[in-house]
Amino acid sequence: MDRDPDERPHSGEGVDGFEAIVSGLRGEGGLPEWPDDGVVRPYAPAPAPADDDHFVPPEPPPLPRIGPPAAVGLGLLLLGFVLVAAPGWVGVSASYGLPLGLLTLAAGLGWLVLRLWPSPPGPGDRDDGAVL
Repeated sequence: MDRDPDERPHSGEGVDGFEAIVSGLRGEGGLPEWPDDGVVRPYAPAPAPADDDHFVPPEPPPLPRIGPPAAVGLGLLLLGFVLVAAPGWVGVSASYGLPLGLLTLAAGLGWLVLRLWPSPPGPGDRDDGAVL
């Protein structure tokens, strides 16, 4: 019969062998004594002292204002969503609402993306490199 590698034959000592080990440790004085009630209480850290000296973060800066070019791009996106979802709100039939809405969405997205492109340096913005 083939045995599983984890199945090891028991030595027959069983509990008696364990008791021999425990009694040997008790004789050496290396075995801790448990409380009589048998309840082990988990470690609880001591409460932190209540002091009034704690960090108070400063007020956050105000949100930046949306400039006119960004407002135009966001307005085009909003109008595009309305034309795609409910073209009747702006008085456009459903057959024209989808193409006009998609074009308006593309225009608003393009407007906002092209604003991210850096502008070419002006005549007074010349960078000559490091100045020594």
